[in-house]
Amino acid sequence: MKKNSVCPLFLQNPEEKERIDWDYFVSEIQKVFKLNDFEVTRLKNSNVAKIIATIPFAAGCNEPERTAISHLITYIAEIKGFQKYCAHLPCDDFDIYHRLNRLATFSGGDKKIIHEGLSLLALIMLEGYHESQEHDKQNKIYNPLNSGSWNYEQKKAELEKELEVITCESLADFFTIGVSNGRW
Repeated sequence: MKKNSVCPLFLQNPEEKERIDWDYFVSEIQKVFKLNDFEVTRLKNSNVAKIIATIPFAAGCNEPERTAISHLITYIAEIKGFQKYCAHLPCDDFDIYHRLNRLATFSGGDKKIIHEGLSLLALIMLEGYHESQEHDKQNKIYNPLNSGSWNYEQKKAELEKELEVITCESLADFFTIGVSNGRW
């Protein structure tokens, strides 16, 4: 993976315009969702949540704060409940990005950077499916890898090829950290 630095690093200085005040985002989400201490720590350290919040800022979208908040709320609602409606279904199999549609609404912004962020999320999601294959099989939970709809090695290779050159340093840093650090 090569970096091509065209974006500033995010999540560092909340005093600057167009930067993410991550602690503020976490504290507000804690209030809205009544997160316990464990959940707050998990959210604060979540690469998935940070990627979701970073994309609209890194891509230079209109109203990046609103977009980040909207996408984070959707993400938290999915992991705290609504599994009946948000879990992977066979209708999601046709495109690895389909489940990410609710996190893929942006006003303006650099489409390449948005796609890079979504590709990182897709890779993390794929790794999650891979790690949970046995658990899902035993518990009769639908998993596109278990159904044979997706081939893990093929999908992973496709996503890694898309992420060979990440044009945004803010997102490249998440890839460097490693997607295995990400938990959906």
